[in-house]
Amino acid sequence: MPDLLSNGDAQLASPMPPPVAGCDEQAAAPSMDRLMDAAMHGVRNSLSAIRLGVDLLARRGDLNEADAVLEHIDSAAVRAHEQAEELADFCRLAAGRTIATVAKRFPLHHVVRQALEARHSAQPGGVEHDRLGHGDCLGDPVRVAQFVRLALEELAPRAASRCIVISEIDGPRFRIAVHAGDPKAHEAADTPGQRLARAHRQALLRAIAHAHGGELRLASGPPHGWSVEGRFAGAG
Repeated sequence: MPDLLSNGDAQLASPMPPPVAGCDEQAAAPSMDRLMDAAMHGVRNSLSAIRLGVDLLARRGDLNEADAVLEHIDSAAVRAHEQAEELADFCRLAAGRTIATVAKRFPLHHVVRQALEARHSAQPGGVEHDRLGHGDCLGDPVRVAQFVRLALEELAPRAASRCIVISEIDGPRFRIAVHAGDPKAHEAADTPGQRLARAHRQALLRAIAHAHGGELRLASGPPHGWSVEGRFAGAG
């Protein structure tokens, strides 16, 4: 198995290093204030969707239609919670701190599998999960699941049909890589809103990796395709 990281002795609370060379600088350009404004806008949209769903339920007398509305409300509520947590993360980053983590030993492959199952309905093309290595890792399993979700959100629009997720354990170190299995041949240029959303995701992906003493690696387009890779130092 190839060496994953060069800083295997780093601790979870290590300060955030500067952005990794080779990252999408254009996507990382928006200021932290703009990213926080975008996060708040997302929370407001999700909460508005919840209020709309409740209003529809109050007006309908046909119980056969309630399940779909409740599913819509539940999905919007889950996303609103995620966005509220992301906003708290941006506040910490804006203050020059690392994001909060709760380190414990956890089964990496199982946590990644659960994160993929939670995203199943939102990933029409399917996801292939490759597992390398055995054992538990030391880190924050909630943050690891968040990393998987954000990476899939980043790459799903770039994949023609499916994404490939690799979870790898190498002693105390571990790696999560997400690839667009078959990148789209032609893509429309990102809108300003899409570029801002990418910067939002990449800032959080980078912060999760850094909080685990690791790094984020991004590949954007030819010749290596689209991929998001997190290399985590863990602890011995």
